[in-house]
Order: sequence, then structure tokens, then C-alpha cells
Amino acid sequence: MAGQPTCFHEADPRLALWRRASVEGIGTFALVLAATGSGIAAARVFATLPGMILPVTAVAIAAALVALIVALGSVSGGHYNPLITLLQWLGGERNGICTVAYVAAQMLGGLLGGAAAAALWGGPSGPAGGLGWPGLGGELVASAGLMLVVFGCMRSGRTESGPFAVGAWLVADIIATPTAAYANAAVVLGALVTTGPLHLAPASAAPYLLGEALGALVAFGLVRTLFPRPGAA
Repeated sequence: MAGQPTCFHEADPRLALWRRASVEGIGTFALVLAATGSGIAAARVFATLPGMILPVTAVAIAAALVALIVALGSVSGGHYNPLITLLQWLGGERNGICTVAYVAAQMLGGLLGGAAAAALWGGPSGPAGGLGWPGLGGELVASAGLMLVVFGCMRSGRTESGPFAVGAWLVADIIATPTAAYANAAVVLGALVTTGPLHLAPASAAPYLLGEALGALVAFGLVRTLFPRPGAA
């Protein structure tokens, strides 16, 4: 994206890859910790008002994501989601080595974030959730919508508004989709080892991940069709 400032790209791609990948891992850890921890907290606080759990969790997740993108995004791009990194690679905006490093850091961060929330809150994990294969469509729609907003913000070049646009959409995405919009392979991995409302049954992992991948590809096609390529007239 030379010559055109954009969100979700690092300010200095010459910065050592280990530094950039470390930020992706730390950011993903913090995001998944906030997501799963807020779910546990909401379930306890609103034990008699279960309808409040989802909106409270949605706001907490979006707030954490906006804060992390604003605080750390200039170092790594602030993805914290393998879908973003992989679509940038697919679009020729990121090389293979960087992509592998980012995705590995994100997945490790997600796993540790989910485990950390479980350890901090303690107690039994309770029944695992997830819709199984019927949830594939929900994750497809959730991921397509999220990636469309993310990459639309990239193409707009409005660097300051991007994180807030993504956070705002995420609140709606979580509430509006039947799976509560995991829309992130690192979150799915963390959800497998955590407790509380985001705790995901292993049987739901494959359909959720497949739905996310398909949704990301749908968004990629839409972005390539609706938006000019970077640097194009």
C-alpha cells in the first residue's frame, strides 16, 4: 500500500518480523481474554437475566478490539484475526513468511487467552456451546460482514476511523448472528479451552472454521469487485 496510508497495515513494514508477530500474539491474547472473561463475568452478574449476557459481551469485545487496534496497530497492523492476515496474503499485500508468523502468533495468543480466562475465573466449565454444523451459515455471514467492513476501511484510507468502524460493526455482528459471531479462528481455538458462555464444543469447531473461511472468501470477492485496487486510479 505504498504511498497511501491505510488501516490494518503496519506503519513500518521494515520493523523486525518477530516484533510485529509478537504484537499480533499479544493483541490476540488480550482480545480473547477480554472476550471469554467478559462472557464469564456477564453470566455471573446477570444470572437471573440471561438476555443481558450477549449484548454486554458484545460491547466488551468491541471495546477491547478498538483499544487494541488503536494502541498496537501501528506496529503490526492490528489484525488479531487470521482471516485478515490470510486475505491480505491472498490479495498480494503480505508475503508468505510474514503471514505464517502472524497466523501462528494469533493462534497461540488465542489459545493462551482462552486458557487464561478459565484460570482466572476458575470453577467448572459448564456445558460447551455451539450450534455444530447448523452454525456454519451463521459464521459465514458473520465473517463475511466483518471482513467486508475491515477491508472496506482499508480501501477507504481513513486510518483513524477504521478501528471504530470495525468495533461498531462487531457489536451488531455478535448480536445479529445465531453463533454470536466468533468470526475468528483464534477465538474459536481459545473458546475450546475456556469456560463460560463462549466455551465451544469440539464438534462445532470444524463447521465454524469452515464457515469463517467461506465468509472471508465471499468478502474478498466483494471487495475486489466493489473497491478499486490499492493505487488504482
